[in-house]
Amino acid sequence: MPKIAEQARAARRDQIIAAALACFARAGYHATTMADVAASKGTPYLYFESKEALFIALLEEWDCGLADRVNAAIAGLPEAGRRSPRQVLHAVAAAVAGHVLEETETCRVLMEARALAAHEPAIAAAVRNADTRAHQQLEGLFAAGIEAGEWPAGTDPALAARLFTAGLYGLMAQWHLAPGSFSWQTAAAALAEGLTAVPQSAAFVLDGDGRPSPSPPRSP
Repeated sequence: MPKIAEQARAARRDQIIAAALACFARAGYHATTMADVAASKGTPYLYFESKEALFIALLEEWDCGLADRVNAAIAGLPEAGRRSPRQVLHAVAAAVAGHVLEETETCRVLMEARALAAHEPAIAAAVRNADTRAHQQLEGLFAAGIEAGEWPAGTDPALAARLFTAGLYGLMAQWHLAPGSFSWQTAAAALAEGLTAVPQSAAFVLDGDGRPSPSPPRSP
């Protein structure tokens, strides 16, 4: 396929995703039809075989510049800040706050995707994949911070990563229920600062009646 044709097809695909974003944000996943998307930007079936495929494509590209915003925020730190995992985490939180404020429709669809994941296996897989990538990056950041002495040695990087992302999604949910009810920048900064000590998570085993009980400590 000629390069110009490829570029035109990619541009058309992006236009359809943008039209779908507006439809999903306005009416939600179940109420939106491919006909609704076609009315805004025709022929979605030439690019996506189903509404679910279109929604997943939107989910996979949900950041709409978030990665660039995060990278720019980190690059804007002084050299000492870029070497500090804790300051990098604050830059990430600030970048997410700015993104939510500017990309409200996208984030609203992201939140619905997490709810749909309970009943839609394909969407659930896409959400898990996105979470895995985010958690791996954050775990690496927390691990580096522990090594640098910026978080206590007993901090669990995996748990800290989950708490950070869960906190961000919780703030998103509250924001979309009551826009403007709190300062996103202040809340995101407080979330980043609050992860000063996340202890190693205790291992659990099932006892005789099937209830989880703490496992005995390991021998040194």
